[in-house]
Amino acid sequence: MVPAKTRTKSGKQFGYIRHKKIPQNENPGDCGVYSLMYIECLALGRNFDGLNDQIITQLRLKLAGDIYEEVTKTAE
Repeated sequence: MVPAKTRTKSGKQFGYIRHKKIPQNENPGDCGVYSLMYIECLALGRNFDGLNDQIITQLRLKLAGDIYEEVTKTAE
């Protein structure tokens, strides 16, 4: 957290961009995977083509593997 003495208030509002044609999940329980993949695509400057319910299981396994790899690295 930022120390109270160094915090400054800003009158500026946050800007936002509303993206259109974002893939929507149909299966309940997949929203977390979709959200993480959406964030990853935005961070890497990629588009969302190919993100759909048919590949969500593979993406879930990829994310689980990535998380496991990071956790085991930090545990060493």
